[in-house]
Amino acid sequence: MQIKMRSIVTIWTILSGIIAPALFWVLYFYYKDRIKPEPFLKIGLTYILGIMTAYACLWVFDLLSSLGLPYAPNFIEESQGIALLLANIGITGLVEELFKFLPFYFFCMRFRTFDEETDGIIYASTVALGFASLENMEYLAHLEGWELFGRAMASPLTHTIFSSIWGYSLAAARFKKKSMLAAGMGGISLAAVCHGLFNFLTISPSSRLASALLILVIWIWRIRILDKAGKKHREHKPG
Repeated sequence: MQIKMRSIVTIWTILSGIIAPALFWVLYFYYKDRIKPEPFLKIGLTYILGIMTAYACLWVFDLLSSLGLPYAPNFIEESQGIALLLANIGITGLVEELFKFLPFYFFCMRFRTFDEETDGIIYASTVALGFASLENMEYLAHLEGWELFGRAMASPLTHTIFSSIWGYSLAAARFKKKSMLAAGMGGISLAAVCHGLFNFLTISPSSRLASALLILVIWIWRIRILDKAGKKHREHKPG
């Protein structure tokens, strides 16, 4: 009975660590987009697409592992700084950002409700939330206490931060009639660099402050974009 109860507690701990943070961030994004909010049904579908994409990404990582490629930078010694950084950017960062990008491009951008530049941030962030939720299922089972709470809240945030880069880049190119190919490639490349650099900086306790500053800079950029869009809507609102 004790073992069974312990397993139940663990399951509920993991579920609360996955669902609660995702719900928190969805509601936050909905609040930031409250002037012209996206339909909850579309947001829910996008979240599910993110989960499915994460599953496919994990399958590809397993395939890379079977081919002898060190997809997880942890296989590389910390002393090999440049190799570790490049692995984080070129493998982890690039592959994960590409997979998150796919449902965004092939599904979300086809929604009728995708009608403004900031929708690129909202939908890309929601895909990222679904992606982070499945990713957390793998990690949270091995964590507890404040470490579990920190991972549960931080992982969705960082994923949405990086995805916002290519999400906004592609949406802006679409509505400004610019090259979506260039915007997509540039946005994904920049997101992969930021993603990989963040992972690299968090490996060493001495550089974790720099990783937090990186997230802060992108977060401020993101808030300014959303606030400017909200101000523009209010100025053009009748009456």
